[in-house]
Amino acid sequence: MKGLPSGYNKDLQEDKQAVFDAEDNLAGALGALAGVIDGLEIHQTETEAAAAGLLLATDVADYLVARGMAFRQAHEVVGGMVRELVAAGRDFRALSLAEWRRYSDVFDESVRTAISPQASVSARKTPQSTSPAAVDAALSEVFAWLGGIC
Repeated sequence: MKGLPSGYNKDLQEDKQAVFDAEDNLAGALGALAGVIDGLEIHQTETEAAAAGLLLATDVADYLVARGMAFRQAHEVVGGMVRELVAAGRDFRALSLAEWRRYSDVFDESVRTAISPQASVSARKTPQSTSPAAVDAALSEVFAWLGGIC
C-alpha cells in the first residue's frame, strides 16, 4: 500500500474478484435449482418402489446387529441373502417369514415392518439425515435464512 497514489488504483480491486465470481456462480446455481424445483413432480408409488428392494441390505444388517449379532456375521448373512435373491430375481419384499428365518433365527415377525423404505428413512436420526424430524429442521433453518434475505 505504501507508495500507491491516493486516487483510484486497479490493484486494490483484485481482492474483490473472488467475491464477484462467487456471486455469479451462486446466481447461476440458484437459477438452475429453481428450474429443477419448478418442474418437479413427486410420484409417491414410484419413489417408494425405487427405494425398496435390495437397497435395504444395510438395514437388514442393522436389524441383525440390533438384535445382538456381530456385524461381521450380519454382513456375511446379508451378503448371502443378496446373492441368492439376485440370482432368483427377487428382493426382500418377496420373502416369507420362513424364508427370512432360513437365513437366520434372529429374524422374527418384526422384520416385515423394520425392513421397508419408510423404516429406513426414519431410522436415520442424525442432523442432515433422512428422518422426517431432521428434514423438517433443515427446511425450517433454510426458510428462516431465506426469510432474512427475501
